[in-house]
Amino acid sequence: MDYVPSIPLSSISQLYPPLDISAQSDRYKSLIEKFHSIYPNHSPKFIARAPGRVNLIGEHIDYAGFGVLPTAIGRDILIAVEISENDKRVRIANVNGEKYKPDSWDFEGKDKIVDIIVEVNVSKWSNYFKCGYKGILQHLGIDNPKGMYCLVDGIVPSASGLSSSSAFVCCAALATALANNVNFTKKQITEISIECERYAGLNTGGMDQTASIFSQIEHALYVQFLPTLTAIPVKLPSITPPIAFVIANSLITSDKVITAPIHYNLRVVETKLAAYDLGKTLFGKECEHLRQVYDMYSQTTEVKDFQLKYLSNFVDKHYTELKKQEGYSLDELSVLLNLPREGIEEKFLTKFPVQAERFHLYKRSKHVFDEALRVLKFYEICQADGKNDQEIIESLGELMNQSHKSCKELFDCSCKELDELVKICLEGGAIGSRLTGAGWGGCTVSLIHEDQVETFICYVIENYYKRRFPLLTNGQLKDAIFATKTGSGAAIVEIK
Repeated sequence: MDYVPSIPLSSISQLYPPLDISAQSDRYKSLIEKFHSIYPNHSPKFIARAPGRVNLIGEHIDYAGFGVLPTAIGRDILIAVEISENDKRVRIANVNGEKYKPDSWDFEGKDKIVDIIVEVNVSKWSNYFKCGYKGILQHLGIDNPKGMYCLVDGIVPSASGLSSSSAFVCCAALATALANNVNFTKKQITEISIECERYAGLNTGGMDQTASIFSQIEHALYVQFLPTLTAIPVKLPSITPPIAFVIANSLITSDKVITAPIHYNLRVVETKLAAYDLGKTLFGKECEHLRQVYDMYSQTTEVKDFQLKYLSNFVDKHYTELKKQEGYSLDELSVLLNLPREGIEEKFLTKFPVQAERFHLYKRSKHVFDEALRVLKFYEICQADGKNDQEIIESLGELMNQSHKSCKELFDCSCKELDELVKICLEGGAIGSRLTGAGWGGCTVSLIHEDQVETFICYVIENYYKRRFPLLTNGQLKDAIFATKTGSGAAIVEIK
């Protein structure tokens, strides 16, 4: 069985690139000292750790059932924990106490566990901890969970598309499991985290949690969700000069929970509406998601490029003939799907909050099938032998460029700042560049030769950050744009 590893504090070098070790050692030491300051007479017994992730390719297709290619980054969430045998109360604080205020709550019985209040236009940081806490205890079904003293330190930029929220939920789930003396497999922790993050009001797909738990140093992950969750380590091509990925934050924030009704949740619903329509049209049967449409067409669980191409072409033809490439009102959907308006609202629009005047079935389904094909090609290029180095990197870069174009034009999840940043990255030497994460702000990821990273970063700073954000300090710039190596996944750090 594959479990989240436990390592001693002296061995955290296993988790980070060599250049980060000194800074990370100081960070862990500072976290423990801060814990003693906030909770006098208490000492942490362990630190749960879960990283953020960057998605190299495969945007907004995980919740449609298709595979994606993310990797963990070195930036992560840490939670230092002491276990209380005397009560069932959870106390959480943050090293950034001015921004993230302390919170606490009592266990409310195994049926309710804890109340998670989701308010419109409000994102409460402790709700993400509560999600992981509730998910684990609900899975365990115990009456007498341990109390916990917790201190959180997160260096994944929030609302940046690097999955800080999922890393936090995964980390809280790990901490809660260990505090209650339970050791789940990586797959179990991932599946629980995917389900329980939805308590925060977000209809997540599963890529973020899988990358945070399963990632390995020097590998990306080819993550597939059907017929069962699998995460295949993918060794990135070894070419000369080596490749690197640079993450650049647009500094336009888009909180997924706050904007979910008009952005993230709406896109999930639009892909499900398209699946329902295409299932009825092609097979006379309802389909829950677009991967089910693919499976029914292909009669196999293996994703093949020619079958994705067929479905992409069918979508073009189908919605052109219907003259509805620009979307449907609810009344028009009622006619298309042969469902009463109330039936559509009940089936698709009540589980998670959604706001829209028109629903874009063509653009969303076209993006999903094409993006799934790009993921498959990216994976195959990484696996292939015999290609010259320049051909490899140019092919990967072109797939990333195509992905951004599709996110911008078909999935409408970009913004003018992201588009400008991608353009500048390409002008500055990137072979490929695209938005990463949910979009509507957040980060880009760019593929570049490792020996050009320093020059590239300087170019982007001069042409994007100094023009748009001239008051940024050097420290803020280092947080806004940085090179990253593929990182390791979640771990428990033991404190003796």
